[in-house]
Amino acid sequence: MAPTSNASNVPAPPTVDRSKCSDKGKQIVTADTNLDKKPYVWKFFATVQQGGQSVSVLSCKQVDLNHDGKVDVVQYYDETGNQTTLEEADLDFDGQFDVTIYYVNGKRVRKEEDTNLDKKSDVWTYYEDDKIVRIERDTDYNGKVDEWQYYEGGKLDRIGYDTTGTGRLDRWDRAPEGDNGGGPGEPGGGAAPATTPPAAGATQPPSATAPPSVSPPAATQTAKK
Repeated sequence: MAPTSNASNVPAPPTVDRSKCSDKGKQIVTADTNLDKKPYVWKFFATVQQGGQSVSVLSCKQVDLNHDGKVDVVQYYDETGNQTTLEEADLDFDGQFDVTIYYVNGKRVRKEEDTNLDKKSDVWTYYEDDKIVRIERDTDYNGKVDEWQYYEGGKLDRIGYDTTGTGRLDRWDRAPEGDNGGGPGEPGGGAAPATTPPAAGATQPPSATAPPSVSPPAATQTAKK
């Protein structure tokens, strides 16, 4: 997905070494998953020094899920080759990545989605301990977040809006009592402090004062090879 513009109010994502998926200096091992004598999985191995010895570790894996000759999933790995640092996926097989997931210490911290297929992210989901704490949306697809959904104890707690187009939060709503929360296709979870957003370099948007974290009222969430 294309990066957001400099005018965007989206927090910067964690830094990922994208050279992990470069074939320069790597050993590449392929697999034919449908036995048609063509490769559909590519594993990139880098030679690193561990304990004074040269060892081969997995740095990247690319997968063509539907056997059309295009990479649909790319996974980047850390220096040990054991934990994923970044995953990109083309869910509709159109040749463009629709979802990007960032990991820190093996756990998801941020997911970016392109829901209108314009090659730009418009939904950002933030996690703590693999549980959703905040979802940000660009509902008018102008490159700026204009809706912020905060989760408390596994439930959607409050929603902030930018109603003026300035990129700043200026209105709050409480989630209806009994709302079970959860992001698109995922269960809710995790606690987000009223004024402190989750990790991964995220910062709460400049805004009006957030409502206190109390029980809500009854009325009123590509490089493809």
